[in-house]
Amino acid sequence: MAQFLVWPVGALVLAGVALADRSPAPVASIKAREIAIIDGKGVVRARLSGDLPDGVMANGHVAKRGSKAAGLILYDEQGIERGGYVTQDTGSNVMLTLDSKYRQAALFVAGPDQEQASALRLWSTASGIELRSDDMGSRMSVNDRSGVILQQPVISTISAETCGEYRALAVQYPKERICQSRFTEAACTACLTH
Repeated sequence: MAQFLVWPVGALVLAGVALADRSPAPVASIKAREIAIIDGKGVVRARLSGDLPDGVMANGHVAKRGSKAAGLILYDEQGIERGGYVTQDTGSNVMLTLDSKYRQAALFVAGPDQEQASALRLWSTASGIELRSDDMGSRMSVNDRSGVILQQPVISTISAETCGEYRALAVQYPKERICQSRFTEAACTACLTH
């Protein structure tokens, strides 16, 4: 009786070994709304998504994206957002960001139009530096909490289109001094008061 079982069991073992040696064929394409990569503790460390959630920083602070965004976000060992490579629907910019646990600290961005506007911005809570190329030329700007303290070359006149955008932002965010974070006080005064 035992010898009648040897052949079928042997055939099953050989079939199992043959099947185990086969690697699955690579998938040509994966279509998904989101893929989350987790570490051994179950913490999300990377998220690839067509509709990214707002960022969660240290102490549970939620950082609003400002518009729908798609791309790759990286998280630290605590699940705090630390940067990403994304495109935003509003403005259609593409950007690479690096974040501390508390807020964004570096931004590299390219606009969508033929002008090829781009910027690299690095900042701390007290100061920042920006390299920018746009319709007003290429420049380096250094700012502190009061606004731009050095700009080379100086942009003395803000274009009408850009000035209109900053006027709208000044109405929407009157305490933020958004224009002064990008241009000199003189250029912003000329723009915002006319």
